[in-house]
Amino acid sequence: MALGVIIMGSGFLFMAAASYQYKIDGSSAMYWLVLAYLFHTIGELCASPVALSFITKLAPIKYGSIMMGVYFAATGLGNYVAAWIGVWSRTAGELEIFLGITVFCTCFGLLILALLKPLKRLTHGAEDIVMAEKVPVAAVTL
Repeated sequence: MALGVIIMGSGFLFMAAASYQYKIDGSSAMYWLVLAYLFHTIGELCASPVALSFITKLAPIKYGSIMMGVYFAATGLGNYVAAWIGVWSRTAGELEIFLGITVFCTCFGLLILALLKPLKRLTHGAEDIVMAEKVPVAAVTL
């Protein structure tokens, strides 16, 4: 998940480059947008399935659907915040907003990487239990 967030954040570097090119030339190349979408998609594919998997593994069975709802509500809240960031970009400038998002995502991803061991301890081996269930018994004894 942390690498996905960092990859998504680096996608905003391409948007910042497009914004900078627009300031200088009055137009920007299409490849900046293509590269930004590529990195955002790869980052999303790294982060979202892992988050959904952890919710289903770590939430108690009777609260699993509630926790999935909370996850998607947090996604909705993130979209609301993104709308406000879009409004702020009119006064702050696109270049500053894109670089700010890049810095925030990178710092957040690095924070998650720094806290990886304590976070794994908090999962109480849920990942190990699931992996043990998927490995056939015959393969373990070999």
